[in-house]
Amino acid sequence: MLLCREHFQEDVQRKAREYLRQTGLFGRSRRIMIELDGERNSCALAYILKNTFHSRRDIDIQAVTIDEGGSDAHYSRCAKSMADRLDIPLHHWTMSLPPDLKASSAGLSARKRKALFCAARKEDAGIIATGEDLDEEALAIFLRYLKGECSNDRAGEEEMHWIKPLRRIPKREVRLYALILGLGSDRIAAPCRDRLQEEAGRLLSEFDCRHPGTNYSLLRGWERLAKSGGHRQGAKPLSKDIE
Repeated sequence: MLLCREHFQEDVQRKAREYLRQTGLFGRSRRIMIELDGERNSCALAYILKNTFHSRRDIDIQAVTIDEGGSDAHYSRCAKSMADRLDIPLHHWTMSLPPDLKASSAGLSARKRKALFCAARKEDAGIIATGEDLDEEALAIFLRYLKGECSNDRAGEEEMHWIKPLRRIPKREVRLYALILGLGSDRIAAPCRDRLQEEAGRLLSEFDCRHPGTNYSLLRGWERLAKSGGHRQGAKPLSKDIE
């Protein structure tokens, strides 16, 4: 199905808003902390959240950049520009990494998640929002299955809500949405040091090309596994788009 620019933007926003509604988290006042790294996904996420909740005075949106040690200044400038454009506070958090962890994507991810949690807790945010898209989520789920992991490792972080409003949107759609609206910057992919992740990503990408819908199926299956039961009610209607 081909969509014009306007309807394409509406479709992307609809998918993100459907996810937000289903969380049931926005029936009362909230403070959201967005991980804003200056790349396309995080900037698109910030734009959609600001667009969605602009008329909700009880929803406070803030952002944080996580410096992983030697982060490119270009992306820091992109994050600052995006925060200024949306008129949201931007915080900075620096991680200090041991040399052995800099070569480990798993170790880096765990440290970054911990830093994000600490930054959000410091600012009294009850919700952390990150910009993983469908492709990234499907790969993460595929890797968990390959490693026999069936739960998220977030011990001690239970009081914080983590949301991923872009997780049902394919990477190409998120990127196109960001390009249309002039959001963020592309990052040149660094060589992957994790051989399992690299091979799994290649296999999954090829399989999804031959069998469209594979990524969606992986995500739906994982969501069923992770579903805790119980239906949250009382969410307020989301506000309309910014004119």
